[in-house]
Amino acid sequence: MLPAAAVRAYCKERGWRVKEDSAGNLLVRVPGKKGGRPSIAFEAHLDHPAMVVTSVKKDGRLGASFYGGHPGERMPGGKVRLWSPDGSQSAKAVVESVGKKNMKSGALGLTLRITSKRGAAPKKSWIGEWDLPLRLTKKKIRNVVCDDLAGVASILAGLDLAWRSGMERSALAYFTRCEENGFVGCLQGIHLETFPKDVPVVVLECSPKLPNAQPGDGPIARVGDRLSIYDPKLLQRLENAAEELQQRVPGFLWQRKLMDGGACEATAFCSAGYSSAGMALALTNYHNVPDNRKGGPAHEEVNRCDQENLVLWLATLCLGRKKGAIPPGPAVLLEKLRKNRSKMLGVKSLHFATRK
Repeated sequence: MLPAAAVRAYCKERGWRVKEDSAGNLLVRVPGKKGGRPSIAFEAHLDHPAMVVTSVKKDGRLGASFYGGHPGERMPGGKVRLWSPDGSQSAKAVVESVGKKNMKSGALGLTLRITSKRGAAPKKSWIGEWDLPLRLTKKKIRNVVCDDLAGVASILAGLDLAWRSGMERSALAYFTRCEENGFVGCLQGIHLETFPKDVPVVVLECSPKLPNAQPGDGPIARVGDRLSIYDPKLLQRLENAAEELQQRVPGFLWQRKLMDGGACEATAFCSAGYSSAGMALALTNYHNVPDNRKGGPAHEEVNRCDQENLVLWLATLCLGRKKGAIPPGPAVLLEKLRKNRSKMLGVKSLHFATRK
């Protein structure tokens, strides 16, 4: 709710149109100088693994349901910050015990003990997150939530940069709900036809870092996830923009990787017949689980330079390719190779294997 309100406020300041579907997904349209179909859409989810207070017990303890991927055995003793639905009130608590997971809803039962001595008493429907305040350094963004608020922020900043730079065609942004519990908002949005099927959609995620995909090596053109491979034509468009930036911006870095440490909503879009691909920031301490598997909940971390380069990349995709600015893609290179080899070998000699 609060991330959605922040998105609305950001768009209102700029006069961008925002619509909400019956599943709670937001669709933002950023105008270009010309009309017609939007050139591209970007998508990120608004949620992160967290808990909801479900009951207040007679002894003052709280019952809560945790949604999203975080191992229950690592939760006891974890410090929690509880918020009222409007964000105006807060309290502190600690996870006292963990119950069983409801396989149908995906909810993991928790018991919380209040530790704050002052302030409002938490009530049913309050939201709980790990008590890990934002920390910024010159190189890192450390927060209780990077996945996927870093993606949300990158989309808004990239669209703003392109819009202020006078992009020709309009662009779209989708912000979905309840991704961590099984792509719920995205799948419902597809069912409701919230997302135009004739506009290619690039899904932004924070994906667990891998041995060959490290923070600091640049944002990532994501070839696929652990479930599927994405649209190669749209991926080529991402790569073309990245190559253009490498020519124009000293020090710009990017990567092309298969990020199979998790699943992404680009798989849902591709499965529904959309042209979809992914971009990602390599993430440390995915879902607040320390990479070294020691200790309690930890800050998620992304590299600041990676995030800043991602914003430039998004803006470049919105602004479109400048003629002659980048090398041709594989299709053009392969056709050139075919012509050269055919001339050198002679067309007839290429068919010798079929002769009898």
